[in-house]
Amino acid sequence: MAHGCSSSVDQIKNLSSDYSTPVEVTNGVTMYYSDMGNSKMRLISPEVHRFDDEKEMTLECPTGMELTFYDSLENIESVLIADYGKLYTKDQFMVVKENVVFYNKNRDTLFTDLLNIYFQKDSIYTNRPVKVSSENGVILGNELVANSNFTFYRLLNIKNSHINYEESKIID
Repeated sequence: MAHGCSSSVDQIKNLSSDYSTPVEVTNGVTMYYSDMGNSKMRLISPEVHRFDDEKEMTLECPTGMELTFYDSLENIESVLIADYGKLYTKDQFMVVKENVVFYNKNRDTLFTDLLNIYFQKDSIYTNRPVKVSSENGVILGNELVANSNFTFYRLLNIKNSHINYEESKIID
């Protein structure tokens, strides 16, 4: 009895429908995202897993990532570093977690363990504890809303802060 390809084709279909297994694993990745020829973001990761299902492609950075945001003149606006990241391409949504550090050109630095980034809405959000350090001091809170490149942000549920300020001197 000869064995044909039909059982092999069925096995391949069953394997390809397993969305928990990446269809591609790439090491030492640097990816650029651009708009109208201008670089908007650069993703660097030691390892990227690509998943495909019927609805969308998903990219996962299970061993860490660095995401650099650029302004319209391609100057660095901010840098996001995390131990884990996952990008849902169809929804233009990314979740980053574990040792998240996000700093901007104004020297504001955000520390948290989870951020949700909505690129299409130009926003990030977390309801986890956050610490924002700036030249003026440190603010701790339990919620943060910001634009997606962290050049504007608002802390909610502030629980502690230490702000440095200089008193203005009145000159007679």
